[in-house]
Amino acid sequence: MSVVIAAREPLGRSIYDALSERGLKVAESCAALEDTLAAVRRAHPDVCVVDRDLPGGGLAAIAALAGHGRRPRVIVIGGESPAEVRAALLAGASECLSETIEPEELAAAVSAVVGKKTLGRKEQR
Repeated sequence: MSVVIAAREPLGRSIYDALSERGLKVAESCAALEDTLAAVRRAHPDVCVVDRDLPGGGLAAIAALAGHGRRPRVIVIGGESPAEVRAALLAGASECLSETIEPEELAAAVSAVVGKKTLGRKEQR
């Protein structure tokens, strides 16, 4: 399983640390929309963890990734209100999580979406 991270700093670094310290392979880490799309084309990750406030647009990244042929599953970090969560899910996110999520929970969420399990966390429709 491989992951591409799309997040502004220092959030990107904390996501990277949370995943890599728990044995998950981070293929690339990006800080902007265009870099993220290029990384996904290169790495073909199973999961892309996207910062809702990604420079260039978190929702734009989710929608663009949802249109990819071999689409990675998308986990969105941030966007706490029900309207923000709904927008992310409608754009194609598999899961929406808080920026304050514990590292163990984030790693479990990444593994779960690859296994097509639903955690039930913050998934509000």
